[in-house]
Amino acid sequence: MTGKRDQTLKRVANAARGQRVTDSALILPFVGMILFLLPIMWPRTSEVDQAAGTATSTALIYLFVVWAGLICCALGLALVIKRFGVGRS
Repeated sequence: MTGKRDQTLKRVANAARGQRVTDSALILPFVGMILFLLPIMWPRTSEVDQAAGTATSTALIYLFVVWAGLICCALGLALVIKRFGVGRS
């Protein structure tokens, strides 16, 4: 009797974890959008004071790193979703 109950509890816990991972995957594009828009708020370098702002090259490196990080996060979430079998009947 306790074996069946333990299996049911494990199944419910796995379903809850799978749902949280799926929710994380749904939030990822919004997180990416916010991270991509952050360089707009950075102060720009002016010709008068070069040390006061952020160079364009720094912003482009930041965008590339964020882009690569989002790809890695999406890959990791996809593998976890596949492991939990979310969406399968």
